[in-house]
Amino acid sequence: MSYALCIWDPSRHMPLPTSREEAIEIAERLATVNDTVNMKFIEFGESLVQGYQQDANEKLVSENLDTFWGCDPSQTATICNSAIFRLEIPADECIRQISHAVEAAARHGLVIMDDETGMCFLPDGTILPEEDREMWEFNLAEMKAGTPGPDADKTGGRTFMETLGGELFDAIGQRNIRQL
Repeated sequence: MSYALCIWDPSRHMPLPTSREEAIEIAERLATVNDTVNMKFIEFGESLVQGYQQDANEKLVSENLDTFWGCDPSQTATICNSAIFRLEIPADECIRQISHAVEAAARHGLVIMDDETGMCFLPDGTILPEEDREMWEFNLAEMKAGTPGPDADKTGGRTFMETLGGELFDAIGQRNIRQL
């Protein structure tokens, strides 16, 4: 099962939406418009690939680019011949992918419409509707709080029980030393 983000270039297809309803209408209208190759889409797709390759945390979450993104976004962007670039991402725990896409889209001046939530992300950081900003920021904070560091899974080759046992042994040993 996948999750779809609709991305468009407002420099080619104006105007910028001012409401959720307008963003939905623009996305629906542009979905039927054939277009030529869009270099911003290609650069956006390449940014997503580079972001994956440079982020150690992403590699802890997914074993490879196709698992993380569901496809190679740079290849998908290259063959896009529509005014809407539909980025299909895996539906499971997709907040990380959406956050990367929103950041990259802003850098390239693109608009993202999230089909599932109805949120629209404009290049200047505006979220439509504005009342969804709090939910978005909460989801981002939860994702970042749950992000393991690159060394989080290093246990010195010991299982959890071995580590716990060693700590208990150390604690008991220290108590016995104090009694001497």
